[in-house]
Amino acid sequence: MFTDSPTPQNISEGKLLSDDRFLREVAHLYYDEGQTQENIAEAQYCSRQTISKALQRARDRGIVRISVIPEQRTGYLRNLARDLRLRLGLEDLILVPGRNMDEEQSSASDVLDDIAGTAADYLDQLLTDEDILAVSGGKDTMRQVVRYLKPTKLLPHLRIVPTIGFVRPQTSVGDANLTSFDIATAYGAKHNWLPIPAIVESQEQREQARALPIARDVLKIMEDANIIMTGLWPPFAQKAIFTQQKIEEITTYNPAVDINHWIFDNVGACINDRLESPPYYLTGLEIPRLKEKIQQSHARVILVAGANLKYIPAIRAALKAGIANILITDHVTAETLLKKPE
Repeated sequence: MFTDSPTPQNISEGKLLSDDRFLREVAHLYYDEGQTQENIAEAQYCSRQTISKALQRARDRGIVRISVIPEQRTGYLRNLARDLRLRLGLEDLILVPGRNMDEEQSSASDVLDDIAGTAADYLDQLLTDEDILAVSGGKDTMRQVVRYLKPTKLLPHLRIVPTIGFVRPQTSVGDANLTSFDIATAYGAKHNWLPIPAIVESQEQREQARALPIARDVLKIMEDANIIMTGLWPPFAQKAIFTQQKIEEITTYNPAVDINHWIFDNVGACINDRLESPPYYLTGLEIPRLKEKIQQSHARVILVAGANLKYIPAIRAALKAGIANILITDHVTAETLLKKPE
């Protein structure tokens, strides 16, 4: 049996329980990774009783929030999802409980975590060994989906690719390449990098990048993907790639959503194709063609977004564009989508 033993720094139990970093680490190991209290205690050089107290302290301080959704509540969400799915014209609509979006930021973060966790579970149930999955990047949503992913099967023949190349010279946790690699690793699946710039300055550069042998086969796999999962962004989320003149020009078209730097207006029309002199050219998946892909090959395009008022016009525009047929969001966002924009 494991007994009390000092930490390497000989820190007392009282000091450990007052350290938020320790409480967060213990909570992550227990709730996210599913480790037992005994294993955590051994790894942290303390007793199981200390770990039990740390988990209780984490709940008391709001580091961990546990909620039980009553059966009548789950029934309400199920019925709401069915009704809204038909009204929004979606193949599937998955809802998590939302909160008043005027509440503090921590509440929105909790809802976004629920959305990401639900998206991870949905993806796990959907994937088979014969699928091709293409994923976007994003540190706020897609990275969270990766964090909550708990594969229930190995899929060695599943192929996973990013929908976009590298946006910056330095990689980051939000890169689509890294997101796709991490999901492939989790499933023991086949992965391909898209090692080309996501954004180039001319049509000629675009054609040259896409023609490179190292990219050509990956782009073909991407085009054949039958499952696509993506987040979205409000317009001009990355202003560094625009001149002020281009921002002013694009603004005249009423931009509402950015997906992989493809920008759509508030009625779902793509703005990139309407500019006489585009500010950039994109080498990855052609997002406007997803509508055709859904209609012709019955692809499943999963949009993961919500928990924030700024995403509502963006989600509405994406759905009007017909570039997603599955939405994973919270019920407050879903209900707001049906209201007439102010």
